[in-house]
This record gives sequence, structure tokens and C-alpha cells, in this order.
Amino acid sequence: MCTIVILRQVHPEWPLVLAANRDELYARPATGPQVLLESPRAVGGRDVERGGSWMGVTNGGLFVGLTNQRGGQEQPLAAHSRGEVVLEALRAGSPAAIERYLDTLSGADFRPFNLLYGDATTLRVAYARPGRRLIERADVPPGIHVLPNDTLDSTLLPKVERARLLAAQVAHQPWPQLTQGLKTLLADDLLPPADQVPASLVEGLPDDFARRLQALCIHTPAYGTRSSAIVALGPGHVGHYLVSDRAPCEGPWRDVTGLLQAPTARPA
Repeated sequence: MCTIVILRQVHPEWPLVLAANRDELYARPATGPQVLLESPRAVGGRDVERGGSWMGVTNGGLFVGLTNQRGGQEQPLAAHSRGEVVLEALRAGSPAAIERYLDTLSGADFRPFNLLYGDATTLRVAYARPGRRLIERADVPPGIHVLPNDTLDSTLLPKVERARLLAAQVAHQPWPQLTQGLKTLLADDLLPPADQVPASLVEGLPDDFARRLQALCIHTPAYGTRSSAIVALGPGHVGHYLVSDRAPCEGPWRDVTGLLQAPTARPA
């Protein structure tokens, strides 16, 4: 997952709404949402290469999403996959339990990442960075926020301000209109002017490629936006879980909320 847009205590019906794009190499195999865990029952995509996940939700209304920290690919392959963190956080089942789980980890054991976790009541972000054992954490305040491949609401990445602007235009609309607005946001492929891409984002990359990474919906020959999700959480439950298994500009979207319901046992 590379961009997560957050509407916290903004929408009149849903205390927490999240819209996310996953950007990845096209060659890296992955599946769409499936049941990742049975207890608690959790649904999310799975990375076939290392077995983890980039995002999931539980039937109790817990969300966990991970974005890679930019520059992380330059780090040597770590002993532990960042996708493991998402699965174990979902298994923990609550924000408080995730806090205890994060206390057992060392950021030095992973390539750098940002972890968003919480529910309709509590929402936090954690940062794992090379050379730092402590995984730093902070509360996400009410409002419209964006977690990119950097810290929450980073002013360094032009796409962050673009996402916040588009989200603000639809944040208070009824659910059907909000859904359409967030789909449009996730499919937005507008590129910032070249002179608005900071030099630190271009370092080591071709100029045009670095600029293309600042679209919300990324398209390059080998890397781009692979899938998208929109999630609405109420107290103790998931109201909506919508996904596109392709780039959101290509669709189609489907509703996978029903996967969170355990199958009813057949009578003997």
C-alpha cells in the first residue's frame, strides 16, 4: 500500500473512512481480498511472494494498513517481511493489543514502513526506521489526512496535498456520492509540474519516473497502482469494504464486505 487517505470523524455517517491505493511492481504476484484469519475473522489482500498483506480489516471493525517508507528498497532484504506486521496486527484484534505487539518489535528487523491501525474510536500511526529499535507512534487527529510513503501528511510529496484537496471536496457527501468521489480520487493520474517535485524525491531516479510516482494512480512500464480499497468503519463493525483488483481507473469495483461474515454451519 502506498497511499492511504483518511477521513476521521469527518463524515456524518461513518466515523472512519479510508481510501487506499496499492502501488507495486507488476511482476510481484498477489491476490485480491480473501479471508486471512479466522479468529478474529480478517479479510485483506495477500502478497504471494512472502505471504504477508498490505492491508486488512476484521469483522470487529479493526483496520490495519501499511505503506512502505520511500527509500526502503535501497535497504538490504530484511529477515522479516513487513507484510507479517499487518497479519500479526490483525491477529492482535484491537488497537491496545497492537500497541503491545509493536512493543515486542525492533524497527531494525524490517525495511522501513509506516503502519496505520485503529477503529472507529482510536486511530494511530507507527513508524519503523532503519537503525532504530523503537517503533515510534502517534495519534491520528480528527480530520482529513494522507499517509503516503512518508510520515502522515508529509509536505514533501506533492500527491499528499492533491489527495487532501480531492477528499475535502467530497468528505461530507452522502455515502453513494462519497464513494464515487473517492474512486475518482484514487484514479487521479494528474502529474505535478516538474519544478514542484523536490530534488530529494528525484535523487537516484530518472526525472520523469520520479514525477510519475507523484500521481495518485501510477502508471509506468514495470511499476504502478495495482489495486485499491475503500473502507467505512462504525463502532465494532465494518459498514463497507469495496475493492478494485486492478488500477482504479480500470476497475471494476466490487463489494467484499460479505467475506467478513463467517459461513453459517449447515444443520446436521
